[in-house]
Amino acid sequence: MNTVSPSRPLTENGGPLAAALLFSLAALGLSSAGLALVQLVVLIIFARNIGPVWRAYRRYWGELRAPVLAFMLYFLVSLLRMVFEPLDASAVDGPARLVFGLAFIGVIAYLRPPIRYFWLGLCLATVVAAVMAVYQVASGQLPRAIGFTHHPITFGDLALASGLMAVCGLSALRGTRLAWLPALGLLCGIVASVMSSARGSWVALPLVLIPLLIYGTPLFGRRLLGVCALAAAACVLAYLVPATDVAQRLGVIHGEVVRYFTVHDVTHSVGIRLELWRASLMMFADHPWLGVGRDGFHAALQALVDAGRLQPSLALTFSSSHNDLLHCLATGGLLDASVLVMMYAAPLIYFARQLRRADDGQHAPALAGMVLVTAFIAFGLTDVMFWLMMTKVFYVMMVCCLIGLCVAVRGNAQPPRRILITRTDNIGDVVLTLPLAGYLRKLYPQAEILFLCRRYAAAVVAQCRHVDRVVTIEELGDDLAAGLRATGCDTVLFVFPRRPLAHAARRAGIERRIGSMRRFYHWTTCNRLAHITSAESAPLHEAQRSFQLLRPLGVEHIPTLDEVVSLYGLDTPRDPAADAVLAGGAFNLILHPKSNGNGREWPLAHFTTLARMLGVFPDVRVLVTGSAAEGELLAQQAQALLALPNVENLCGRLDLAGFTALIGGCDGLIASGTGPLHLAAALGRPVVGLFPPIEPIHPVRWAALGIRAHNLVNAAGCGQCADPARCTCMEAIAPQQVFDIVQGWRAAPRAAA
Repeated sequence: MNTVSPSRPLTENGGPLAAALLFSLAALGLSSAGLALVQLVVLIIFARNIGPVWRAYRRYWGELRAPVLAFMLYFLVSLLRMVFEPLDASAVDGPARLVFGLAFIGVIAYLRPPIRYFWLGLCLATVVAAVMAVYQVASGQLPRAIGFTHHPITFGDLALASGLMAVCGLSALRGTRLAWLPALGLLCGIVASVMSSARGSWVALPLVLIPLLIYGTPLFGRRLLGVCALAAAACVLAYLVPATDVAQRLGVIHGEVVRYFTVHDVTHSVGIRLELWRASLMMFADHPWLGVGRDGFHAALQALVDAGRLQPSLALTFSSSHNDLLHCLATGGLLDASVLVMMYAAPLIYFARQLRRADDGQHAPALAGMVLVTAFIAFGLTDVMFWLMMTKVFYVMMVCCLIGLCVAVRGNAQPPRRILITRTDNIGDVVLTLPLAGYLRKLYPQAEILFLCRRYAAAVVAQCRHVDRVVTIEELGDDLAAGLRATGCDTVLFVFPRRPLAHAARRAGIERRIGSMRRFYHWTTCNRLAHITSAESAPLHEAQRSFQLLRPLGVEHIPTLDEVVSLYGLDTPRDPAADAVLAGGAFNLILHPKSNGNGREWPLAHFTTLARMLGVFPDVRVLVTGSAAEGELLAQQAQALLALPNVENLCGRLDLAGFTALIGGCDGLIASGTGPLHLAAALGRPVVGLFPPIEPIHPVRWAALGIRAHNLVNAAGCGQCADPARCTCMEAIAPQQVFDIVQGWRAAPRAAA
């Protein structure tokens, strides 16, 4: 566990659902259906959390406005073109997807998912892509791999882009068993690209390596150089192995270029591309401002042939320039070309600025963003990336996701202003949750701490110095959502999970709703989930377990038991009825025999024996406590105990405030694992806790925690612990053991209440 200094600003991280979303985006990026699904989920999250998501845009608008406006401008220009061109509504489908992609910035900044899942998703995507590509080609199923897309060039380009971005996760996975995955991701991206025979990838790879090495070497050092050397070796191997056809295709490309410029041969792939580029420049020269229209490329080609400016060729069958910039110049003129340049330049400048800042965690995603934009620019030299739907959606989603990650990991989350801790069960559980309030007070000294409990426990919580306001579940009324909304809390911690409260908190619009992912209803009601495993919780005391809920706030520290004791913050109240009981100079020892059905109880005969043994001390006054109902049971089951001359029966005579004052002023308390035991320990009173050695009620989890607390437990189970009627573990704790401890209390200097 890491110790987090209370004075250190905390980096808040989202829970497993946020991590799953980020992982899915990267892992499904090479599937058109997967991209659509992730985009739909993000839009739903955006709509359901519009307030806090919108605040992320406002907070960082100064640096976000350029990329946001670039994508918005593309959409607005597309709408404007519909007025002047015969375009149907489908013409704005792609531009609208780019606008929808902007939701990723705010959602990722709001959810703050752990970034390592992005790198893991990219690595998985490239590995699956490589396996699929090898299978499709080696099996003879396809001459060129297409993966889960519909086009080999698209597949090859996006697979290589994913592999190049995966390399930027070298630091995030360093020191783990998966440290080798980024290198594998790059190699698999290269393999998938080679199997697709996408020529643009060979142009992109050397261009992308320039910013990768310039900005990545200070981040990753020799590891990056080693990975790049490995990638270069893979490229050389692909060239040398005849089965890949790389050498043959490069030779063909050279020959086709020579034939085009010598005999104007446009019967082959390269010649067709060069002819399309030439035609695009002609269209731009004729229509420099607005182009021939976004749907007018094919018709303009035919018009050039009819005018005798182009010769008939296979190029006439194509509907794009096979070059991003030239296609925009031809079909949209300088207007569309300027917007295209902005959609590349604005993110590129943003990521470059993030890389020039001091690294607060944003350098790795910023480098991945620079790699992505550079790769797309290079891909656009031989293909039209913003013409195909999948490539433009991939681009905007990845760019906006990486911008969102730069925002999320670089800055600290807005600290909570008003925190609500919910613990609506028993008093002992409530007491053991008070240290969480104390720790939150140290972490967020300016925040207001509220504690939600049942009305009968409110008097105890009210004595905690760390709690600013006590809220009772009865006080919230029938409309829980309205009651929670009235508290004005922006953060709620479901220490004791309750389905109605979780749903009400979501309806109330509380900004941070933190719960354990073990409760399935938290998956839909909480937007911060703490992943808590049984193995992690097993060695922890109940008072420590609630601290695991702070993980989504960036807190991994679990206080030691000594730290927990210092965090109670309980004051002893004054109560006239308790003062009357405690009047005089007697040594007041409380026996609390019953536990309201919680845990195993020490035999009443042992309590009677102990009280009888204490009768030899005239100054010892034994006070038997419990509820009125427990008093009736004791009157039936422990008549001998209540009949002893040194015993006074206080069952049902004090309310909780008076009982708390009584415990705070007593000289000791003896009980099994029940609320008064934990309350007395928290108030600093001497206590003896009596426990069986069986889970989940053993002292490892439920021991009394206090500066003067003793806990007794049989060393080994009796072998019959599963049956409470036959379990002898509690009986094995002898009254003499407790008597000896009490004698030590009497011999010690009297502690002030």
